[in-house]
Amino acid sequence: MPRFALKFPYFIIVACLMLCIVGVDLVTRMPVDLFPPVKIPVVVVATFYPGMPAEEIERDITSPFERFFTLATGISKITSNSMTGVSLVKITFQPGFDPNAAVTSISNLAMADLRRLPPGTLPPVVLPFDASSLPVCLVTLNDPSLTEAQIRDLGQYQVRQELAVVPGASVPQPFGGQYRQIMVYVDPLKLNAYGLSLMDVVDAVNSGNVIVPSGDVKIGPDDYDLFTNSQINRIRHINDIPLKAVNDRVVTIGDVGYAKDAHAIQYNVVRVDGQPSVYLPILKQGGDSNTISIVNGVRHILRHLYDVPKSLIAKVVFDQSIYVKDAIDNLLHEGLTGLILTGLMILVFLASPRATIGVFLSIPLSVLATFIVLAYSGGSINVMILGGLALVFSRVIDNSVVVLENIL
Repeated sequence: MPRFALKFPYFIIVACLMLCIVGVDLVTRMPVDLFPPVKIPVVVVATFYPGMPAEEIERDITSPFERFFTLATGISKITSNSMTGVSLVKITFQPGFDPNAAVTSISNLAMADLRRLPPGTLPPVVLPFDASSLPVCLVTLNDPSLTEAQIRDLGQYQVRQELAVVPGASVPQPFGGQYRQIMVYVDPLKLNAYGLSLMDVVDAVNSGNVIVPSGDVKIGPDDYDLFTNSQINRIRHINDIPLKAVNDRVVTIGDVGYAKDAHAIQYNVVRVDGQPSVYLPILKQGGDSNTISIVNGVRHILRHLYDVPKSLIAKVVFDQSIYVKDAIDNLLHEGLTGLILTGLMILVFLASPRATIGVFLSIPLSVLATFIVLAYSGGSINVMILGGLALVFSRVIDNSVVVLENIL
C-alpha cells in the first residue's frame, strides 16, 4: 500500500505528459477551417450552349436532363434554372446519402443523355455542392502598364500555375480582364461584292490553320519524319488565306477584311482602386485541407512570383483565415485570462498553492483531451468548436472553484 501511494503520483505525472505530447501533436496536424465539414448530398449539373435563348435551353436541355435524372436512386428533389446559353440543374439527395455515389450516379446519367441534346451542346459539368465551393481567399492582379488581355493571360497561364502547387488549394479560371483572341474583321459590303458569306471566311480560316499528321519516308537505310505543319504562326499570314477564285484571281481574307490580335466580348469587369484587374478565387479541396496553411502558402507564392513583370501587383484582398485566426486568438486570450484569474482567486481566498497548481493543470489538460477526441473522430478546428470551448471554459472554471472550495 505505501509503495502504491509513492508510485501513483508519478503515474499521474507521466499520464499528463503523455496527454500533453499527444494533444499538442494532434492539434498541430488537425485541419483548420471556418465551418465544420458538412457532407451535403447535393449535385449541380451545368450545361452550356453559347447563344441559345433561355426558352430553348429549357425545352431542349434542362427538361430532358430533369426527366433522365429521375432514374438515379435516393433523390429528394430536383430544381433547375435556365438562362441564355446556360442550363443549371440541382439534384438534392436524401439525408445520409453518400455524396461521392451521388456525383458518380449523376455523371453517368449526364453522359448517357448527352447524345439526345442539340448538336453543339458542350459536355455537362457535374459538381458537388458543398462548403468547399466558397473561396478561402481572393487574389487580385493589376498592372497599369499592361492591357486587360495581358493581365488575364498572366493570371491564367502563369500565376494560376504557380498557385496550383499550394497543398490543398484549387485554383479555377480567373475572372475579369479580356480573353485574348485572334479576330478577323470583315467588310460586309466587300463580302457581298465577291459573293461570300461569313461562314466562308470561318471555313477558310479553319481549313487553313491545321496540323495534319504526315508520317515518315524511308530512303535507303535512313527513316525521315515528314512535317506538313500548316498552322499559322503570324497574324498577318491570316490575311493571305484564300477564299475563292474570281476571274483567274484568288480572293483572300485581306481583300475583304483583316486579322487582328484582339479579345473576345467582355462580360465581366474587375476593378481594384479604379484600376483594371483580374482576380483568382482560391478554393479549398476536400480531405484534411487547412484554411490557414492554404492562405499562408498563397501569400508565400505571391511574394516569390517568377517570370512575371516586376510592375505586376498581386495581393490577397479577401482572406477567410482571418476569422479563424481571430477565433483562435480570442479563445486563447479568454481562456488564459480566466485561468490566471481563477488561480489567483483560489490562491488568495483559499490559500492553497496545491489547489492552484491543480487548476492550472486541469483546464489545459481537459482542452487537450477534447482535441484528441475530435482528432480521432475526424473533426476539425473551426469557429463552432472554438465557440463551444469558450463557453465550456466558464463552466470548467466555475466547477473548479466550487469543488475546491467544498474540499478545502
